[in-house]
Amino acid sequence: MAVARHVPADRAEAGARSLHQEVPSPRGRRREVVSRYAAALFDLDGTLVDSAAGIVAAVRHALVAVGASELPDDDDILMEIGRPLEEIFRDLGSPGGPDVAFEFAREFRDFYADHFADGIRLYSGVREGLAALAANGVAMGVVTTKLEEQAEMVVAAVGLRPFLRVVHGWKEGRQHKPSPEPVCAVIAALGVDPSASLMVGDSELDVLAGRAAGAETCAVTYGFRPAAYLAGFRPDYIVSRFADVVPIILGPGPPPA
Repeated sequence: MAVARHVPADRAEAGARSLHQEVPSPRGRRREVVSRYAAALFDLDGTLVDSAAGIVAAVRHALVAVGASELPDDDDILMEIGRPLEEIFRDLGSPGGPDVAFEFAREFRDFYADHFADGIRLYSGVREGLAALAANGVAMGVVTTKLEEQAEMVVAAVGLRPFLRVVHGWKEGRQHKPSPEPVCAVIAALGVDPSASLMVGDSELDVLAGRAAGAETCAVTYGFRPAAYLAGFRPDYIVSRFADVVPIILGPGPPPA
């Protein structure tokens, strides 16, 4: 596997190249250069949108609703974002068995449905970046642990739905990241080869799921996990801003045979 590579700011600022370009060949003829990736898969929370306020508030509400006597710090909650709700319940040291965890998840989703837009915002460069990728023919989808209905609400609220061919969230019977199943499902829906796909996310779950699905991976450090933590999972790329993701995806890849 490739060593994680940081993209220099000057490279990102040079702008995205088109999906198909013609460049001079050594013999003076012009040849086509294709982009490095035909498809880009994105995590949602912490990658495309900063949804921390609504999620933290929903976690706190759900814990109070199930009788928790102590509430965790915000930083502890943020490190859990992206995991299944029942797992978050256990990781935060909340007392109670599966029935209480189920009730916690129900309380969270009910509260979040009414408050998901509280403080939500796109990360810098996301709208422009997705527009550049779409204009160059890159197939895009979202892979999130969030309930699919609520994921659709979020992407619609922030105006990203037109850029995305697929929004894949959780439904009963589906597996969560780090299982490769949701990543494989989106790759299949986009009609591309896993090796031509890049999974972009802010957590180790995205890196592990993308790698297991046969895609390359890009970790972003502006979300809910620190850079040093993410580096330990050896993503193919690590970047500190969304603008750096775009030139990674657009190329150039190897010239056609």
